[in-house]
This record gives sequence, structure tokens and C-alpha cells, in this order.
Amino acid sequence: MNVVSGRIRDPIAIRRIGFDDYADIRYVHIRALTEQSFGALSEHEVAAFAAFVNSPAYSDSLLAEELLGAFVEGQLVGTAGWQFNGDDGRVARISSVFVHPQFSRLGIGRRLLAEVETRAFRSGFTLLGTSATINAVGFFEKLGYREASRGVRTLTPECSLPVAFMRKSVPLLMRRRNTPAA
Repeated sequence: MNVVSGRIRDPIAIRRIGFDDYADIRYVHIRALTEQSFGALSEHEVAAFAAFVNSPAYSDSLLAEELLGAFVEGQLVGTAGWQFNGDDGRVARISSVFVHPQFSRLGIGRRLLAEVETRAFRSGFTLLGTSATINAVGFFEKLGYREASRGVRTLTPECSLPVAFMRKSVPLLMRRRNTPAA
């Protein structure tokens, strides 16, 4: 850690991701899914996901969400995003939660998720939802998500992944704390 003006400087910077970061996003997402889903996804499913990530359609899907990145010394090491859920407009959809395997278990995913949850809450959402690959269910459960069901998330006709559909309600205490006084 660096010390600046007598204070310890956080080596992890979290900021919105721009279009110039898309090549790095692709690398982190493919690397994370490939190395962290061993046993949860087949080789075919991982290959189909990598093909989707390298397609123009993936860029389009990223543009639909507010995407944040965690950077260490200028290098992208993790992402998380959120967007309005098109189904009913009541649930904010959490997505793109990936951390480069070399930076896993350092709290980066937790920090990114907390930041996108806060942004969704400040936009008026009290319900959050995500579709997590089976290997990521424990991560989300530790952070208050509960499994609603299991199924398949189809990303393209060639790419479908087995997932757990998970939900989280923003705690009432947090709602009161962040609601402006009348």
C-alpha cells in the first residue's frame, strides 16, 4: 500500500468502464469464467461463452448496463454491472461480476458488487436479481442473495449456460438510512 499525506492509499480504484476498456473486459471475463468454472461448465459451454464475448453482440450487451471496473495500478482486474430489468422494471439486474483469477479472494468482487448494488438502490430499486453460474452461487449467498430457481440463461443461440437465478432485497435499515428526509 502507498502512503500519501500520512494516509494509506487504497491500491484498488473503482470507476466506470469506458469503451476503450472493452479489450481488457473481454480478457478478464473469458479468463475468469474459464478458470473459475471448472467442473461447473463443460468445455463446450466455456468455448461458446468465449466466442460470445469476442463477438460484436457482447459489446452491445455491455453498453446496456452501467459497468464498473476495479483497477490495480491501471490494470483492469474485475468488473460488475447493473441495469434496469426489462421484465417488470421493479428489479435491478446485477451482471458482469468477474474477477481475474490472480486477484480472486481479495475482496474485489465484494467491493464491486456493493458499489453496483448501491447505485441501483440510489436509482430507486429495492430488489436485485442475478443469474449466477453454479460455481458463483456461494459468493452471492455470502452477500445476501437467495436462490429462487435454477435454469439456463441463453446468451446467443449457440451459448446457453446453466445458472441459478438469485434475488436479494435491500434491507429496510439501508432503505431508511439512504432515503432523504421529507
